[in-house]
Amino acid sequence: MLKPSVQIHHVNGHILAEFWDCHRLDPAPIQDLRRHYEDHLRARGAPDLIIDLSGVGFAGSAALGGFLGLRKLSQPAGGRIVFCRVEPTVLEVFRVSKLDTLFSFAPDREAAQALLDAGPDADGARALPARPASSPTPAPLRRRKSS
Repeated sequence: MLKPSVQIHHVNGHILAEFWDCHRLDPAPIQDLRRHYEDHLRARGAPDLIIDLSGVGFAGSAALGGFLGLRKLSQPAGGRIVFCRVEPTVLEVFRVSKLDTLFSFAPDREAAQALLDAGPDADGARALPARPASSPTPAPLRRRKSS
């Protein structure tokens, strides 16, 4: 049985979060990310956050609520949250719930980093356009290598 988890990296002073074994995004890894992010902010780390959703095929209301909680933490510190590598089905959940305007989205990590590097006035909290119906199959689920 796969155990959904989040791997957290520090890149250019901010946090990069990758979800593993999470085809359906559960609240537990988001809560782990929140605890790490709170510790990072208390240690006066940069408040910006990149969340890589590659391999995540579904995000329900509990996951979206967790992301809103992260946003609430980031705002007083001037932080921005950028999602990258978001599958069309997950992006649609953001759109339908009208949360796509509260976050920034980028096609990949490099573009997410560029949004953060451009400064707060440049990103404008934008959503990605929908992929065409003929797009390739979704990215495979990322799994941890067994040790």
